This record gives sequence, structure tokens and C-alpha cells, in this order.
Amino acid sequence: MVVIYGMLPLVGSIFLLGSMFYGAYRIAAHSGMVRGVNIRWGVVAAFILFSVAISILGNTWLNLISILLFPFAAGWGFRTARTFLVPYFILAVSVFLTDVVSVTVYQMLWAWGILYLNSAELAYMLLVAVTRMMEFMVILLITMAAGKKAGRHITLRQVVLSVFLPMFSMFNMYYTLYMMQIYMVLDVVVLFVVNLILLIGLNLYFCVLIDIMGENHRLENERNLYRQQAVMQYQYYEREEEKYEESRKLIHDIRNHIQAMEALYRNAGAEDASQYAGNIHKMLNRFQQKYYTSDKLLNIILNDKAAHMQRVGIREDIKVGELSLGFMRDTDVTALFANLLDNAIAAAAGSGDSYIRLRVNMVRQFLSIVMENSCEQEPVKEGEGFRSRKSNHEGMGIANIRRTVDQYGGDVQFEWKEGVFITKAVVVCGDQESKRT
Repeated sequence: MVVIYGMLPLVGSIFLLGSMFYGAYRIAAHSGMVRGVNIRWGVVAAFILFSVAISILGNTWLNLISILLFPFAAGWGFRTARTFLVPYFILAVSVFLTDVVSVTVYQMLWAWGILYLNSAELAYMLLVAVTRMMEFMVILLITMAAGKKAGRHITLRQVVLSVFLPMFSMFNMYYTLYMMQIYMVLDVVVLFVVNLILLIGLNLYFCVLIDIMGENHRLENERNLYRQQAVMQYQYYEREEEKYEESRKLIHDIRNHIQAMEALYRNAGAEDASQYAGNIHKMLNRFQQKYYTSDKLLNIILNDKAAHMQRVGIREDIKVGELSLGFMRDTDVTALFANLLDNAIAAAAGSGDSYIRLRVNMVRQFLSIVMENSCEQEPVKEGEGFRSRKSNHEGMGIANIRRTVDQYGGDVQFEWKEGVFITKAVVVCGDQESKRT
């Protein structure tokens, strides 16, 4: 009896509260709020002990109060902003409602004879195990939803794993308890508790594995962005090297050019000399890197994409106001602007009057980006974004744009109207202290 009505609820309560704190940690981590911060483990441990003591009393109202205090304990323990009280509160209420629904459904199945065990002790053990696993599954799904909202890549496989393993655990518990009806002694009960602890460990392992899968995708995406950024910078410096070599040749011949212009002034007249001088100016202009902005990386990206537009015959109109992107990481600057312009180039290329118009400005504490580009065919609407009709163009750029904007608490809107694709993005400028690495 002590094992069934004492140890089992204790293990279940500790598992549930630990899962809730882990879920709260992941919600904050998705927004980058708890990296490098010392967690108040004492607060977490004290609240778990307090809640376990409350649960032992078996009072529903006290358990509800304990659940409602969880958002404040998680916010204090993880040192997160007050805005996180909302998702923490959603997490706590969802767990409480899951508990209520699980118990209600369990009793209904029991009353209808769908579930049957010949012992009240076995029925209680099944109720505790099933309820805790259902709550754990809900915590995982809420954490994934928060990660999706923060721009994390969540795959169908991750969602399936989050549902499949707790469901398997519940079936395993029922099957084990059903078999225990035949032969139930203390040793069997102890083995059941050990089995339950091992299943909890397996669920936690898969929970961590799912997080690792998401983190690996994030790191792979960042690696691709770094590679894209490195290629653009390499091409930039390669072009600068070519211009340097051409400038050396021009400087070497400058005396001859001056003598030729003097001869034209003396013999042919000012008009021919002026035309010759204009040709010299054009040669010199090829050595210039167009200045769009004082932000070096953004200037490289814009020059690289402008050169691409020129090669494919797209008329470009790019204007950037005075701004500082020190609050953004290099990979995020690349993900945002390179993907915006790549999508625009892919859509505008080949149209009758192909053009791209980009305006970037800092408005108070917001970075405003407005871009228009020609797009003859309406792109296919998919969820909150679009997918191009062009082959091998699956719209991943839009996903990267939305992820980056969401990461900085902004918003992005896409619209197609009468052959023009319009993108409007607003990014909240955070701490202006440079975050670039």
C-alpha cells in the first residue's frame, strides 16, 4: 500500500513538475532568454517540494493554486521577463486541464467497461501513470508550438515522436497492470514502479533527442548562412582584387592618356577631348564599389545582388537610410536581406519590365524594409507565405525570412497584386550593443 499510494504518486508528481520546468526552460530558450544565465535551482527545487507536499494532501483547490503559482516560480527561477508569464500560464493551465480531462475520460471508460482491472490498487496505478504521461505529451506539444512561433524548425517526425512514445508508455502500463491481475505481490509492484521509472527515463531521453534534432537543424541552417555569407565576401574581395589589377594598368598608362588628351585639345578641339575624358571616367567608375550603407556586410550583400540583377537584366532601385544593424547577428542579416533579394531576383527575372525596388530605413526603434519587384505570375499561396511557380524554387527563402523576423520580435507581410510582389517587414531593434560574431 505504501508503494502504491505513497511512492507512485510521489514519483509521478516529481516527474510532472520537472517536465513543466523543463518545458518552461525550453520556451525561454527558444527566444534566447536563458542562455548564459545562472538558473536559480533553489527556487525550482523549493517549488517542486512545495507542490509535492500540496499534492499529497489530495485537495483539488490547493493543487489548482499550486499550478497557478507555477508561472511566477518559473519566471523567477529562470530570470525571464514578465512577458513570459503568459506562455508559462498557458502551460500550467493546459497541464491542469489535461489532468481533469484524463481523469474524466478514464472514469468514463471504466464505467463503460472498456477498461477493466479487478483491483482498486491496480486501477489507481493505471490512473496515475496514464495521467502523467498525457500531461507530459501536452507539455512537449506546447513547447514545440512555442518553438515554432519563435521560428524554430519543427518536423512532422518530431511531433510524431512526441505523441507516439507517451502513448506507447500508457499502453505498456495498461498491459503490465492487466497482467498483474493474475499474480500480484509486493515484488511485482516494485518491478512495476521500476518499469515506470525506466519508461519516464526513456520519455525524457526522447524529449532531449527531439530538442537535439531541432538544434541540429538550426546549426545546419546557420552553417549554410555562414557559407553563403563567406561566398559573397569572397566574391566581393575577388572583384576588388580584379579592380586593383585593372587600376594598376590604368595608372601605368595614365601618362599616355594625358598626352593623348593634350594632343586632342591642340588638334581636334575640345569636343573630342571631352569625349575622350568621358571614356576615362567610365574606366575609373568600374573600380568603385557602390555605397548603399555604412553597414559593411549589408553593403556587400546589396552590391553582390545588384551585380546579379545587372547580369540578368533587372532594373534595380535600392535606397538605404542611415541605420545600424549591430543588434543583429551576421547570419541573421544574411538570412534576411540575401533571401529577400534572391526571391525577388528569381521572381523578376524574365518578366517584361523586370525591376526591384528596395527601401530600408530606421524608424525610431524599428527597422523598416519595403520591397517591390515585378512578378508576372501570381505565386502559389502556402500557409502564411508563398511558393514560387518556378521549378526548383520551393519557397524556403520566405521561411528563413519569417524565422529571422520572428526571432527579433517583428512582423513580415507578403502580397501579390497586379504583377507586383510586395514585401513589408518590420524588425524590432534590440540592444544596440553589437551582437555580431
